[in-house]
Amino acid sequence: MKTTGSSTRKLVKRAHSAGGVVFRREDGRPLVLLLQHTSGKWMLPKGTIEEGETPEGVALREVREETGISRVRVVADLGLEHYHFYWKSENTYYDKTVHYFLLEFLGGEEPRPQAEEGFVACEWVPIDEAIARIKYKETREVVRRAQEYLSGGSNATGAS
Repeated sequence: MKTTGSSTRKLVKRAHSAGGVVFRREDGRPLVLLLQHTSGKWMLPKGTIEEGETPEGVALREVREETGISRVRVVADLGLEHYHFYWKSENTYYDKTVHYFLLEFLGGEEPRPQAEEGFVACEWVPIDEAIARIKYKETREVVRRAQEYLSGGSNATGAS
């Protein structure tokens, strides 16, 4: 396939998502719910903000869809994660912002990964282990903010 000088330029798209750091306490210590993708990567539930949706509403929806958990309450706003990536199949660079919320699991449900999105496991893990499992430094920083909030060291970016 031949390309001209102008067709080699790559498109940059902005993407806005929201997600949640879901936690519960076990023996007094917080555990965080992680999702494992078929790629092997561990991540937090998140998804695209559609027209007319609020970041908080999207975070709750994505947690429900990707983990099967709906019994959560928003505890704090953990702020934004910002990063760039290249999507080869679209030949596009993305400038992505994800707004995260700290969500307390209220119990009564078992998490189940959303297979349609490529998730193969949900697991409750201690925060330090979550930070060790997550590949992306921006996402690790979000979990660190959750850890600081839960240890009483911060109010994150403001409780909801």
